[in-house]
Amino acid sequence: MNHRISRLGLGLLAALAFSAAAGTALAAAPKHETGKHEAAKKPPAKAKDLNGWGQVTWGMTHKQILAAYPKAREFEIGSGAPKGGQVRYLFGLESVRLGGCAYAVDFEMKKNALRRVTLYGLEASKECGDGVDAQLVKQLGAPAGRQKDAESASAEWKAGHTKVTLRRGIGKAARKAAPVVEYQPK
Repeated sequence: MNHRISRLGLGLLAALAFSAAAGTALAAAPKHETGKHEAAKKPPAKAKDLNGWGQVTWGMTHKQILAAYPKAREFEIGSGAPKGGQVRYLFGLESVRLGGCAYAVDFEMKKNALRRVTLYGLEASKECGDGVDAQLVKQLGAPAGRQKDAESASAEWKAGHTKVTLRRGIGKAARKAAPVVEYQPK
């Protein structure tokens, strides 16, 4: 049996696939190809309501997170820090690539329920900071607020049940401070 799907049908399927992964605000956006007969490029759908990050949602148990991310485990971040540097012990993903940069993902639990997801940039560079900022703007729209001082900048988005905060260094500090993105329920 020969089935044909129209361009509109393919567009709807792509939109559904993108919205199914709406919790992955830092996932690479699918490339949008336009046909010769299409009048104008359509912007990607805005994430209206995040209820977590990636494949996890607020309130998930440790066991549910492990089912969603079998490679999640406890690990150390900052073990190479100089004397007096900060070493943290995390439960999450040791290294994921998002937007061309590496991040450690921390699933913070309270009473065996997911309460916060923090992405710690493993690369301190202007490109990683600017890249994650641009990707969040593209996927979540303009931030609800921005703050900036001589060495750092932050931006905040409100996406339904979730508040997303980006902190990063700017100027010369961008080479010293990797971006940090925090997802938490509102």
